[in-house]
This record gives sequence, C-alpha cells and structure tokens, in this order.
Amino acid sequence: MAVVVDKAIWPYKGKLWAHLASDNNLSELHDFAELLGLRLMSFQGDHYDVSKEVRDRAIVLGAIEIDGRELLSRLKKAKLRLSASERPGKWEEICSFPPTGTPPNLSEVKLNKVVPELEKLVRVNWEFVEVTIFQRRNEMALVLEGSNGLIIESDFLRKFDWRFTGGKLLEILI
Repeated sequence: MAVVVDKAIWPYKGKLWAHLASDNNLSELHDFAELLGLRLMSFQGDHYDVSKEVRDRAIVLGAIEIDGRELLSRLKKAKLRLSASERPGKWEEICSFPPTGTPPNLSEVKLNKVVPELEKLVRVNWEFVEVTIFQRRNEMALVLEGSNGLIIESDFLRKFDWRFTGGKLLEILI
C-alpha cells in the first residue's frame, strides 16, 4: 500500500512528466497530492500527472519509484485503473472574471450545474481575486486565485470537493 510514481518520460509543454498513483486507494493518493501542493484539477481519474520536479519531491516525501508498466499493473490489481473512455479528459475554460472589487455574478453564466454564491465560500478582497470556471465532461470547477490571500468559509464548502493551495489558490469541484 503505497503512493507510486513512474519515470518522467512524457514530454509536454517543454517539460517531462510522470504519473503519480496509489496502489491502494484514491484517498491515500489525494492526501499525498495535497501534501505536494498539486492542483485538484490535475487529477486524471486514477492518477495525477506530475512534472519531473514534483516527481522528485514526491520521492523525497516517500513515493516509491517504479516503471510505468509496474504502475499500470498495480492500478489494475487495486481495481483503480480507468479505461480510456472512463477517464475525465481535458479541462476547458468556460469563462474568466478579472478582479473588479466585487464578486462576479455567476448567475449570468449559462452553466449546467448550480454554482454557489462566491461570497458565501470565501472572504477576500475582490480587487485582487480572479475567478475562472472550467468544465470537463460532467464536472465543473471554480478556481479563485488571489494575490492577497483567501480566507475559506469551510462550512459552505463541505458539500464540495475542494483544495486550497498556498493560501492563494482555491479549486472547488462542482
């Protein structure tokens, strides 16, 4: 029962990438990913894509280095591997709201899910917060990036999967 990572051999956007997975359960993987400061949106249904630099940090923090075939074998053995048709695909940006001093009115955006009022989720200075909405298949994500920091109102977030990274990035999966 371990978090495993393969070699960083996959080129993308000028970097080499690897796969971070668990051979036991997804909770273990998500906890480890949060420890690494990974974005929740980088989860690919059964693994996280990680750059070589993040892969190296993962090994220092206890991830076991294995080759890609072994990683795939462990995912299958744990019944965590998703088929290509089950994997979530790429996030597409739906819209973005630059900082204006007031929370954006999301009711004007035609979304296929109910989006909570942002001022109930976080306390921020809206002059410094950008809000972006992403979608992939039937998932949506709200991403708030604040250069001045964000304060989470976690009572409202209990209904959602969310990750707060570095005090300045909040991702909420809806």
